[in-house]
Amino acid sequence: MKIFLLLSIFLLTIFFVLKKVFYSAKRNLFKDQAAWSSKDIKINYKKSKDTTELKKNNNYLKIIADESKLYLENEYREVEE
Repeated sequence: MKIFLLLSIFLLTIFFVLKKVFYSAKRNLFKDQAAWSSKDIKINYKKSKDTTELKKNNNYLKIIADESKLYLENEYREVEE
């Protein structure tokens, strides 16, 4: 009887500890998702002479970097004005 009582207390303790750890991990995992859920990301596509035309052999990472640079420069100009 004492073994059964000790075993049940041990199992209940493990259950509650694991439940708390699982809840804490789940809360931390989805914490950033709640922060970003109401944010809209706007991407402005502009045709300009500064951007390179897409070809099959172009380096797409360079194109993305160029577009990002143009976008950040435009945002910086808007902030200064």
